[in-house]
Amino acid sequence: MRCTRDQMKAELLAEAEVAIDGLLHWSEGMPAPTLMELEEAVLELRKRLGRRMAEIVLKEQEAARPVPGPRCPTCGREMRYKGMKEVTVESRLGPLRVERAYYYCHHCRCGLFPLDEQLKLVEKHWSEGLAKDAVWLSGIMDFEEAEEVLQRIGQVSISDSSIWRRAQEWGRRFREIVEAERIRANTLPEAWWETLHRGSRPVGRMGVGMDGTMIHIRGEGWKELKVGCVFDVAVYPALDRHTGDMVELAHAVNNSYVAHLGGPEVFGQMVWAEAQRRGWEQASDTEVVADGAPWIWNLADDYFYDSRRIVDWYHATEHLAAAARLIKGEGTPAAKRWYNAQATVLFQGQAVRVAQMLEVEARRQPAIAEELEKEAQYFRNNQRRMNYLEMREEGWAIGSGMVESGAKQFKARFAGSGMHWSRSGAENLLPVRAAILSGRFDDLWQQAYNSPPN
Repeated sequence: MRCTRDQMKAELLAEAEVAIDGLLHWSEGMPAPTLMELEEAVLELRKRLGRRMAEIVLKEQEAARPVPGPRCPTCGREMRYKGMKEVTVESRLGPLRVERAYYYCHHCRCGLFPLDEQLKLVEKHWSEGLAKDAVWLSGIMDFEEAEEVLQRIGQVSISDSSIWRRAQEWGRRFREIVEAERIRANTLPEAWWETLHRGSRPVGRMGVGMDGTMIHIRGEGWKELKVGCVFDVAVYPALDRHTGDMVELAHAVNNSYVAHLGGPEVFGQMVWAEAQRRGWEQASDTEVVADGAPWIWNLADDYFYDSRRIVDWYHATEHLAAAARLIKGEGTPAAKRWYNAQATVLFQGQAVRVAQMLEVEARRQPAIAEELEKEAQYFRNNQRRMNYLEMREEGWAIGSGMVESGAKQFKARFAGSGMHWSRSGAENLLPVRAAILSGRFDDLWQQAYNSPPN
């Protein structure tokens, strides 16, 4: 039988009084506590009180046992009450002892705990909040560190293996959602996406960046992880590192990421899906920025054919620096002068002149001709994507720092010291990491939680 509101209130107040008496007893025995000692005492009492209050409320919830019993979800027959069973539920308040009614269908030979259904327990003994925290931490740090953070900050004792299992299960669900988005974006008419996003975001400029990093897969060795970034382009004052002046420069903002452990075909579809999700078709103008890797520009031709193109300025200058070392010597004043002169030519959009100069030097210096011809070919192949001065003056980003930063953040989680991943383990955690970096973890969690697992 359910308690009245006054009875329940009295029980809760009694628990609070026990906690208050405990704090006063502690204070009397500690006449001059430090703030840290006081914090620890109060937090411990708060944790105990929170657990007891939650258990009291849960007990009251279970007192409203349905009569007659619930219907079997399979056959629809009334299920029979088979008594009370206790379970320990891991929660953000710590372990909660929950006693709940068990019902059984003799026809289908299946059982049911209605309270578990109401509480939406994860695998019968995890609260949603704790599972969500554990998975979120898994996308940021390794599982042992996540265990330590939950213990030290949350005062919750969960093993790293339990955290790993939650991350794998929910990462798989995230992966299914992202995969569905990829398929939908690459099979449905674009008008569907336009209808979905019309009016959902202000019209402006957008961009895409693509890059790669390496992670170690057990049994396969080091494999390339392809990373894509979709961003908005915003122009605001910043320091020009070359002149030292404050000028209006383009910046990548509101970055979101996708990552794929595999070939460019699926990766390109993932980047396109993310761009569509962000409202790419409503953008006033768009750009693709990346290094000179041919596979990236092939994807740009396939998916972003009408976007402006720019080879990352800093990658291009690295090729110039390599040529300077070859021609003028490592670290010499002549190499620095040569580099500065050619960088100015390149920035002005004259990549062909740089290539021609390198070809002339190759003929003059046969010993380094092969290396110089390779650098010359790099500038010739990318000349149409090296209009740096024009692009910057028109308010476009000319550096791929947004995607390189994303690649480094993926690498930090997946390529730390001693990290060797199974392919499935990495693939299940990648969408969690991407969701966190993209600011859509809560959204994907809600979608995954509301969808039955496959």
